[in-house]
Amino acid sequence: MEYDLLIREAEIQDASAVIALLDQIGQESNFTSLDENGIAMSESEMQHFLDKQAQSDNQITLLAFLNDELVGIINITADQRPRVRHIGDVFLGIKKAYWGNGLGSILMEETIEWAKSSGSIRRLQLTVQKRNLAAVHLYEKMGFIIEGLQERGACIEGGEFLDVYLMGQLIDE
Repeated sequence: MEYDLLIREAEIQDASAVIALLDQIGQESNFTSLDENGIAMSESEMQHFLDKQAQSDNQITLLAFLNDELVGIINITADQRPRVRHIGDVFLGIKKAYWGNGLGSILMEETIEWAKSSGSIRRLQLTVQKRNLAAVHLYEKMGFIIEGLQERGACIEGGEFLDVYLMGQLIDE
């Protein structure tokens, strides 16, 4: 089957679809900080979040659509305080049905290119569960390096603690 892929910046009218996607990701995987409760944001809260990001030069949310179905999201959030506003925290989420098809690579490439052209982001960072080998491989392929290990950095169902890698990439213009 052939797919039409569209990647675009999120808009406030995407709020309910973004919430539904994040809720589904939380239910499908225990690799993210989302759980069965999903994002736990109202539509108006998500609209405010997306609007705030759209007005910022150091934050972005990109959405991936396959044949008009929202299947993936990548987000950079950043602080506005001058001493740390150059640091972007990355979150990547993809519906489980679309794992392993290169969508994560495409979204990461788009995000890194955006960061390079932003004029404000000079460092991207993320956390990833050590056991999530596919994601660790993806991030390393995209130029991220493991900068540290946070023991018990995540806790999943049943109270099991997991170690988390701290990964980063410097961004140059």
